[in-house]
Amino acid sequence: MDKRLSYGLLIIVAVVLMGSAGNIWSCGPVQVQGLLLVDGTSSIGSSDGNGSGDIYRYEFTLYNSGGEDIFITTVEPVLRQSPYIASSQASVSRELNRLVAAGSSVTVNGTIELSAANISKEEIVDLEPILYVNVSSIRSIPYFRH
Repeated sequence: MDKRLSYGLLIIVAVVLMGSAGNIWSCGPVQVQGLLLVDGTSSIGSSDGNGSGDIYRYEFTLYNSGGEDIFITTVEPVLRQSPYIASSQASVSRELNRLVAAGSSVTVNGTIELSAANISKEEIVDLEPILYVNVSSIRSIPYFRH
């Protein structure tokens, strides 16, 4: 009887520990602070109205979720490798030179030239030329006098 009680208690303790193991090691949701891309839209249209070229227009919002202001120098959408993208990587880089206060946002927009004469509208829509966005910023650190 003593052995059965010991085994029973051991099983109960093991089940309780296994059930709470996920909660013991979990740190909960992680708060991300700094610049976040929170919103974005895009459209495709003709560049000059007569159908000789296509333009991918984009607009996205960067939100400063941190507690400190951030000075953004450049924003550069990184382009997908595709024979249908006519814009160069250097041509889509934008100098912003703007201070984004903590808790505020900034909107960035631009265009990407496409050479999509031989593909369907569905293929143009599925192209999604921007892979991710590189953001360069300057952070000022106070200088302490001795």
